[in-house]
Amino acid sequence: MFIAFLGCDGCGKSSVLEGLQSHLAAVGSRVSRGHWAPKSGRGGKGRGNADDPHGKPPRGYIPSLAKLGYLGIRWWAGWWGGLRSQAGDGILMFDRYHADLTVDPLRYRYGAPLGLARLASACMPQPDLVFYLDASAEVLLSRKQEVGLATLNESRARYLELARRNPRILVIDASRPLEQVIADVIRRMEEHQRIR
Repeated sequence: MFIAFLGCDGCGKSSVLEGLQSHLAAVGSRVSRGHWAPKSGRGGKGRGNADDPHGKPPRGYIPSLAKLGYLGIRWWAGWWGGLRSQAGDGILMFDRYHADLTVDPLRYRYGAPLGLARLASACMPQPDLVFYLDASAEVLLSRKQEVGLATLNESRARYLELARRNPRILVIDASRPLEQVIADVIRRMEEHQRIR
């Protein structure tokens, strides 16, 4: 199964991923992890500064389209180069994935139309499930201060809109204690596997 996690800074993605990985390993599942995109030949650098995710200006139109094309190549090369088998043989978990660009283009310095980014994302390998870890901007800001209150409110609204349009995206209340969030994710994964 291929699952991905989305959420604003401070929602607890890293902690949830670590707790979920520990649980899955304890029950004998094979777990593989990734971040944003499959690693390139250069070691997968270029994620941006986690302490200042919006610190650099967007690229121009043509460089943005070139980076979008390169992102697609990385995803398909990674998918056929091993991610597909990892998802088939166990659980493949990604902290953010290509759809995140459509919600937070400034993080990825994307400066071309969002419609093109949405189209490109729809043409890349898709997770079976996506968990959007949701919390109010005030809760997020109490955990991390990398971005301001107004930006968090805007990002949260865009994530919720993405979840409304995409039935694969499940909204998880991330304001609860970590153990409850992880338990909710596990329950949703088990429900999905039963339905399949």
